[in-house]
Amino acid sequence: MMRLFLGMAAICLVFSTTALAQKAGQPAADDAYRQAEALDKKKNYAGAVRLYRTAAEAGGARAQVAMGDHYAAGQGVKQDYAEALRWYRKAADQGDDEAQNNVGFFYLSEWGVAKDYAEAMRWLRKSADHGNEVAQRNIGFMYLQGMGVAPDRAEAIRWFRKAAAKNDEDAKEALKALGVK
Repeated sequence: MMRLFLGMAAICLVFSTTALAQKAGQPAADDAYRQAEALDKKKNYAGAVRLYRTAAEAGGARAQVAMGDHYAAGQGVKQDYAEALRWYRKAADQGDDEAQNNVGFFYLSEWGVAKDYAEAMRWLRKSADHGNEVAQRNIGFMYLQGMGVAPDRAEAIRWFRKAAAKNDEDAKEALKALGVK
């Protein structure tokens, strides 16, 4: 009985030590992210990527989005859409709405992945459900152009209006082009 108790105590100690180590590493990851943002503003992309990677590997969703952005643009790293998508997926899986929109857009645009309208819509809807106006606009275009869905002008307008209500200029232009006020 005593061995069972000691064994359970050891397991609890391992879990609590692991949790403390993860929490202790978070301030370092947050610092790395802030430093990376400063380097990004100075256009020191290689330095920014190095620090973003530290924060991203620690699980920081915003840093994972930044890694995706740098791979997509080829800033500080060789342009690689598949690698950008990998980073966006990590953040999207954590519920980051910008990353979810980007994953959807990559499936829509065939960047780093085969074109898949159903998968694009799935990720865009997740993002739009979080209120992301860019995703709302992208869904509007999918309905307007019949991309993986039946063309539906009314549904497109509904999505464009959602995005325009959040001051998305492209959605406002789409509504104007459709003759909708």
